[in-house]
Amino acid sequence: MKVRRVRNWIASPGMVAMIFLLTPPPAHAHAELISSTPAASSHLSILPTKIVLLFGGNLSDLDGASAVIVTDPSGEEISNGPSEVSASSLTRELNSSKAVGAYHVDFRVLSEDGHPVAGKFDFFLHDPEVNQPAKGAADSDKFPAQKSFLAVHTKQMIIVFLVLFTIGTWVFVEARARRRRSSM
Repeated sequence: MKVRRVRNWIASPGMVAMIFLLTPPPAHAHAELISSTPAASSHLSILPTKIVLLFGGNLSDLDGASAVIVTDPSGEEISNGPSEVSASSLTRELNSSKAVGAYHVDFRVLSEDGHPVAGKFDFFLHDPEVNQPAKGAADSDKFPAQKSFLAVHTKQMIIVFLVLFTIGTWVFVEARARRRRSSM
């Protein structure tokens, strides 16, 4: 009777671990920047009338929770009016400017799950009469940093370890119980 209790005690955590292992991981609702208009590192000859940022998850519509600011090459803010949130996009009107050079975009958003995200990027305005630089050059700011395998899969690795530990313990207890039964 005692072996059966031990076996049930070991099997229960094993079943819980198996359920966690077989359950798909929850979707990450954190709002990550997917694209923007104008795009990061893009070269333009005409400044758009607004900036639109598109995120991978819905944004919180709380007043002031999400904002985008655009500054011209001299550091003057050219964004105008309030930042507007609509599902997974953030939009803000831009004042006209003909200043040639790098325009800086700073944003901060709050995803629906309460996770804050901030970022920045540049786009460039060129004189339409001057040849634009070659496109396609890799820009390290445009590509997000890669996370290590361990950082991404820590939860899954812990679950696999727990399952293997539980199975190993169960096999050990069963083998010991068989030896006792056979020696009797």
